[in-house]
Amino acid sequence: MNPDAVRLPLVYEPASFYIATVGLGTFDGSQQPFKNYYLMIDTGSDQTWLQCEGATKVFNQDMPLYPWRSSSTYRPVPCNTHPFCKGDKCNADGICTYKVRYASGSVTSGIVAEEKFTLGSNTGDPESINIHMGCGFRQDNFEINIGRNHLYGNPDFIAGILGLGPGEWSFLNQLGDVGEGKFSYCLELFKDGIVGSYTYLRFGADATIGGVFQTTPIVVPPFRTTLLYYLNLQDISVGNKRVRFPRGTFKVKSRKEGGTIIDSGAPFSTMYKDHFDRVVDLIKTHFSEFGVEYIGTYNSFDACFRLPGRFDIANYPSITLHFQQADYVISDYKANFVIISAEIVCLSFYRMDKNRPAFILGAMQQANKRILYNVMDQSLSFATEYCELGS
Repeated sequence: MNPDAVRLPLVYEPASFYIATVGLGTFDGSQQPFKNYYLMIDTGSDQTWLQCEGATKVFNQDMPLYPWRSSSTYRPVPCNTHPFCKGDKCNADGICTYKVRYASGSVTSGIVAEEKFTLGSNTGDPESINIHMGCGFRQDNFEINIGRNHLYGNPDFIAGILGLGPGEWSFLNQLGDVGEGKFSYCLELFKDGIVGSYTYLRFGADATIGGVFQTTPIVVPPFRTTLLYYLNLQDISVGNKRVRFPRGTFKVKSRKEGGTIIDSGAPFSTMYKDHFDRVVDLIKTHFSEFGVEYIGTYNSFDACFRLPGRFDIANYPSITLHFQQADYVISDYKANFVIISAEIVCLSFYRMDKNRPAFILGAMQQANKRILYNVMDQSLSFATEYCELGS
């Protein structure tokens, strides 16, 4: 039976990232014809890349840098042979180059190559697909622990990023017919001792959602090119109380202002300070009924609380994101709060000084939900699911 869909094993890394295992290249004479590498799944960018042998500046990784010279299927992409490889995107050797700058200020650059990816499938048989990827030769200011999540350490086995954004370079779009323009995942909740557990990143016919689910439109912003999945967030509730944000508060206003995105590459959700403060005010009000003291910033977190001795977990508030036509309920307190110690807990959302975008729905708040992206009909569907081993 020929595969009609592909899937990649997903591993949760204790530094708060979700990692896909991909088979790369063709290594003749080796016991295994391809080499497995771990790439962080990122719905907030398009470019798929990994660090390559010969790189001048790298971040730490346990695996050797990718030995591209030894792969018989590695092909650098010549200039002017691809729509995105023209003009200043060519080097002196006539090879297409790439440069990606992330919101954290990190930059990766190198050359564009075509390489064979060996992937899992819905039949159990491997599926091989040629993908345009970046062979990274320089990483500036790059730590995989992007943002302020430094207290969780640096995941040394990550070799690069699997870009799942909606643009042309996206891994999803390069899958073509077998990808059917859709993918899904179910992320396990962050916890210690999860190493060795896995779920699947599913594409095409394998990407389905069942049971009771809701669907909200993926918003196409007014500017033509975007590498992000925008959603229409209309309001937020803490417990059963709405903040009652004015209409259009989270609307995308321009390429550099406003909007709500969903981003698997951001470990924690982040919110523009004006909106963040209003949500925290409701959390303070909720907790005050149970004698919980607000203590402000603690470690790298912006809103922390001191519990009064033993605290019933039923007294933590849920947080609901009211999207267009769908309510996204985050009910598990471990998805909304980081337990620092027996008495200190912190809201697992970060406060941003800039309104660009207004809100980012990060991976921690996506845990234990089946999330289905469909770029063919521009929709995002989700359902509560226990994302256990092998789901």
